Amino acid sequence: MRLPLRRSAAAGPADEPAPAPAPIPATTLERPARPVPPRGRPVATYAAVLDGEHLWLAVEAAPGTLALRETGSEEVLTLVGDHEDSLSHVSVRADLLALPGTDDATYDAVLVGPGGRAPRPVWTPPLADVGPDVQAGPTIVPTSRDGSLRFALERAEDGTLRLVRTAVAEPLPRLASVISTGDAVELHVVGAIGGELQLRAGGPDGEVVASVPLVTGRAVLHRDAVPLDRGRKLAVTAGTATAARPVTRDANDLREANPATLLPHLYLDDADRPLWRLVWTADRTLGVRVPPRDRTDGDRTEQDRTGEDAS
Repeated sequence: MRLPLRRSAAAGPADEPAPAPAPIPATTLERPARPVPPRGRPVATYAAVLDGEHLWLAVEAAPGTLALRETGSEEVLTLVGDHEDSLSHVSVRADLLALPGTDDATYDAVLVGPGGRAPRPVWTPPLADVGPDVQAGPTIVPTSRDGSLRFALERAEDGTLRLVRTAVAEPLPRLASVISTGDAVELHVVGAIGGELQLRAGGPDGEVVASVPLVTGRAVLHRDAVPLDRGRKLAVTAGTATAARPVTRDANDLREANPATLLPHLYLDDADRPLWRLVWTADRTLGVRVPPRDRTDGDRTEQDRTGEDAS
């Protein structure tokens, strides 16, 4: 038995063709053209400064040795490190601290051909395609271990891969290690100029509300040394009472260090909530957070429970 097909009340006469679907705009189908390397240029397949002190660079296999040339100069600088050649790549892991000088400088990556041939600048696609994207993701490029230099990669207008060295004007003291002893924490701070570790209300430039001696880079912060009535957010600085700098994370390569790291919490003997905790702030400097004491556990916010209010 045949059943007639029902037509929608909105449908037109039987002999009227259905309207054609709207065409998809051409702009939604087109993708931006990928840049093409100029003929004869060595092409980078990986480039990154991962630890703040070493350049990791690989190019498609070609005869020659990878090197740097200061932008606008003809002098070629040999890269000190591990050079490797294979059937598919020429690569190097170079020590950037071996470069001469410590001032601001810009270098072009080049491939020096055998037999004294003229160096050819290394061409790179957009840097996100060959290494860690420095604008997004969970990691960043840290400074050098002593905090005095920062290296970064850039892409010139003609596609040349460039290394930029920037001198850090005032390196911050760095937390090298922290040890919890139950009723105190021992902080090992390197690079501090001065003999105090301070807690400051309202930020690194705020009022000093507590201080402890910093002897040979080590300070002991006892459970009772933190004034619980002077605010929930305290900054940790090192130096003197009149000239101190915030304490930062040593060799930091995390964009948000606090959720990804574990720092000590100090408790009363019979309590299940901390008196205070050490945290990393949004600026990747060390802070102390004091949870509110006038709420029940059920009334606490998620920030109170996790301690991630590290702004």
